[in-house]
Amino acid sequence: MFKHLKESLSTLRRIKPLVLNLTNYVTMDFMANSLLSLGAAPIMSHCDDELDELIQMAHSININLGTLDDAFITRIKKAVKLAKKYQKPLILDPVGAGASAIRTNTARELMPYVDIVRGNASEIMALSDNQIKTLGVETLQETDAAKSKARVLAKEYGLTVVISGRIDCIISNTNEITLPFGSPLMSLITGMGCTLTAVIAAFRGILSDSFISATLATCYFGLCGNMAANKTKEPGTYHSAFIDALYTTDFSLIVKQYAEHDYAIQMPINCGF
Repeated sequence: MFKHLKESLSTLRRIKPLVLNLTNYVTMDFMANSLLSLGAAPIMSHCDDELDELIQMAHSININLGTLDDAFITRIKKAVKLAKKYQKPLILDPVGAGASAIRTNTARELMPYVDIVRGNASEIMALSDNQIKTLGVETLQETDAAKSKARVLAKEYGLTVVISGRIDCIISNTNEITLPFGSPLMSLITGMGCTLTAVIAAFRGILSDSFISATLATCYFGLCGNMAANKTKEPGTYHSAFIDALYTTDFSLIVKQYAEHDYAIQMPINCGF
């Protein structure tokens, strides 16, 4: 696992994948700076007229439903069709699915186009269950509770589902893995989940397998969360320390943390490495 992660991160920083982010205003700065620190090239757009050109150029497209209005919904529906036309991977963050009908229904309409969907447990459950509600963008569920719904989504749409939380879980139609990395401080930073989705999009931009790219991205993101927590115990400075961790890539510390978890991650056969 560590070997795959190191090789993929090196490839990412050599290629510098262009990640097109159709996202909310709240977390845009954190998302862009995190992608830059990772080694990717972020671009944000709210202009319908440039979508065709940008999607042709992009290595992957990240759609985030954090701040919805009619114009944005029209824009992302156009974007998903263009992504399909140009065979570009599409990563969806269904922010607040389950909090309102428009968020839930919009996310569900996009699912047939998606390669990877990343959400908290409540958001993932709301994509296939009308009875699930969320507390705004906060989850009311733990990761384990969402696994069965995630398996249904993975099978129905042929995609990879990432359930993020205290424990992360990545599920495809043929593979499943849980990851224990990260810090409780991550829940105190606005846009941490949104930024994870963008980082997944960056890895998917240089790797053809959605499950592998989602797993490596989520693993690295969580390990960086651990490293940042070693530097500070307060959320304000943690924000900066986390961006530094994405950039610094202290592999010796990563190996140490990996060994401490004693967590064997079995990668699927023919994963492209």
